[in-house]
Order: sequence, then C-alpha cells, then structure tokens
Amino acid sequence: MPEAPRIVVEPPGPRSRELLERGSRSLYAGLAGDLAPLVIARKDGHTVTDVDGNVYLDLASASASVPLGAGRADLIDPAVEAIRRIGNEDSHALASEGMFELAERLVAIAPGSISRVDIALNGTEAVETAIRMMRAATGRPLILAFHGSYHGESVATATLGAEINAISAADRALAPGFLHAPYPNPYRTPFSPPRPGGSGDSTVDYIRDELLFHVADPSLIAGVIIEPVLGSGGCIAPPDEFWAALTALCREHEWLLCADEVKTGFGRSGTMLAVERWGVEPDLICLGKAMGGGVMPIGAVLGSEAVLGGVDDLSTGSTWAWLPGSVAASLATLDAYEREDVLANVAALEAVAARVLGELADRHERIGEVRTVGCFLAIEFVRDAATRERDTALGDAVGAEALRRGVLSDSSTTSLNLQPSLLMPPEELETALGIVAESIDAVIAAGG
Repeated sequence: MPEAPRIVVEPPGPRSRELLERGSRSLYAGLAGDLAPLVIARKDGHTVTDVDGNVYLDLASASASVPLGAGRADLIDPAVEAIRRIGNEDSHALASEGMFELAERLVAIAPGSISRVDIALNGTEAVETAIRMMRAATGRPLILAFHGSYHGESVATATLGAEINAISAADRALAPGFLHAPYPNPYRTPFSPPRPGGSGDSTVDYIRDELLFHVADPSLIAGVIIEPVLGSGGCIAPPDEFWAALTALCREHEWLLCADEVKTGFGRSGTMLAVERWGVEPDLICLGKAMGGGVMPIGAVLGSEAVLGGVDDLSTGSTWAWLPGSVAASLATLDAYEREDVLANVAALEAVAARVLGELADRHERIGEVRTVGCFLAIEFVRDAATRERDTALGDAVGAEALRRGVLSDSSTTSLNLQPSLLMPPEELETALGIVAESIDAVIAAGG
C-alpha cells in the first residue's frame, strides 16, 4: 500500500485536468460538473492514487460501498472465477449454485422473522422492490418515509426520499403515494418534547396527531421505510425512544416496517445491521452497496414469510440482478467478516473519531454538531451556534481543502461526511482526521 497522504502536484494535476476537460465535452453536464478534481488510477486498501501520482487517504469509501478496503484479492478472485466460468446469466431464470447459499447466509444475519430474500442489482432496485412488496402484501397504497432520507434516484426512490428537493425536482408530482415526517434528528427536531400521554417520542406524536388526523387514514398506509441511521443525510441516529414508539405504531395499525440498510448495513453502523443497535426487528430490509465487497454491484430485499412468502405474483429486479460474479463476491465478503474481527475495528475507529471530532467541536463555534455512529462520521457546520443555520458552503470548502491536503471525504447536502474503510488502522484514521482539522482551521482563518 503506498504511503499516504502524498501530494506531488496540487489537484487537479495536468493529466487529471486534461481528462476532466475531455469529459466536460462528452459526459452529461450534471455528471461532469459534479466530478472531484482528480481522476483515479488505482485504489489500494484505504488509499487512492490519481493519474498524476497523488496519493490520498480515503474517507469516502466509494459512497460507503467499499467496506473492507480496495484491491483485495480474496474478494476479487472468486468474482473473476465466476465470471470466467459462467459470465452473465439472468438469475431470475437460470440459477447459479451460489445464489442459494447467499440467500441462506443473509437470512442468518438478519433479525426476527426474516426468512426469505429477493434479488436486486443494487440498493435503488432493492428499495423499488420493497415499495411494491409492501403495497402488494397489504393491499394499501401509501408509504410513510422521512425528511432527510436518501433512497435512490429513480423516479420512485427519489420521491420516496427527501434529502433535498433538488433530488426529486419535477418527479415528485409523477410519483404519488408517499407521506413524509421529519426524521427524528435530535439536533434539528422541529418539535417540542413529547407531550404527556403521547407515544414517548415527539416525531411519532406528530405522525399520530397530525398526519393520521389531517392527511391519511392509517388503514391506507402499507408501511414505513426508514434509514436506521441517515447516511447521505448526515450520519444521524434517532433517539432510543423513537424506535419503541415507531414499532408500537406499526403494530397498532398493521403497518410493515422496512429498514433501508443499503448504506448502514454490513458493519458500517457498528453492528452487522444497524437495526441491531436498537433491537429492532423489521418486516423488510433493503441491502446493497457494501454487500458486494466493493467488487461487484448487488442488492437484496430480505423479508418475512408473510411478505416474501405471501406475495408471489410480482415480477421484480432486472436481468443483471445477482450475476454469478456478484454472488461470488458477496459470499467472499461474508467470509471475510467471519474471518476478520471487523466489528471490533469499527468500535476502535468510532472511539478515535468521537475523541478527535469532539475536541474539534469544542474548538470551533462554526461546528454545530459532530456525529459518530460506527464508521458513519459527520461534521455539521453552522453560520451561528445559536440559530443553527446551516453553512453547507463551509462544509464544501473544508472538503475541498482536505482533498488538497490528501484526504477524500463525502461532502453531502447537510454535512461533511467521513466514511473510512471498516478495517482502516485507527492510527491512520487519526492522521486523516488531523488533516480534516487542519483544513477547518485554514478555511475559517481565511474567512470561510
């Protein structure tokens, strides 16, 4: 693994600049305008090397889809062998042997009544399937979701999600059937403390008192989809009391509960599935991203017998769902989790981040909140500590400065998100967070 960080030429270097300019003439303008000022040549473990020879510490992890570090032969070789042996096959028609083992192993790591698996190409497709399954299983049209969530960027999943209005834009009018409540964000809740005699949680009180009274009869709601920890939306975990109140509400009205674990699953939240942190037992779980080990695209919907056993007339997924190579990569990834003490390292990384980011927050009034949930780390910047007005421009500037100093981050719409490899050595994370701290100091000192 190359020494990191090592910046030999300020990004974008000449070769990166040449390629990005070339892309600006041929790629979709919205894509070309969002690309980082570097072009990747190689990834090794938790480092990224660009085409100009710069080496970065990777705190983006390909939007959290590379959980155990890049370039691992033990994950790549089984996928390559399956591709050579079988290549592409539509797993809805012709099964390969590994499909059955993977389904069984996913059921084994899931909580509660989960007993079956449906196949998907990626997380977005898994969420699409979950929406349809919930409606088919209940005969009800409406789905309840939460502000700040990201569930994908197809018409349905962009409309289901509500991270920022630009993601769904004009599509929202074309995909009805979704209700939204504010995500239970302790730092930014719009609600007063829970009312006496209520559910014990102010967000669930709002759903009961407002949405179900003024907007939708509960008998029309199929269920709830929620990220157990907001990923792209800022690495936010709900308060503990929310989960008891939400699950009680679902039981009362016979709603299905779906956990979107596309980003939170496979250890990033500190447990294999994030719902384990709170003892929640969903009826459906969506997986993707890290499920393929950072090697191949793959997704899944895990469900109870009542849902995935009771519905059998939906055509789901796509031709490229659960390719033999993707299945092999996912099985090898599960093997690695069993062989290596991944979750212990996540706990060590969480402790480092809580200490370093906590000290950082004490130093800067412009840091509204720092958050650490496993290897979900975030810094939310504000213009004023009292008003908590967001300062996303400052977060973007800090991310750009950190990149110039050799650290890749995942600047989101609300915060600076940091997503290290789950097996990154704790001392390397401390180095990377030190560079982030220096970047904050520099940007603020320059008037940012």
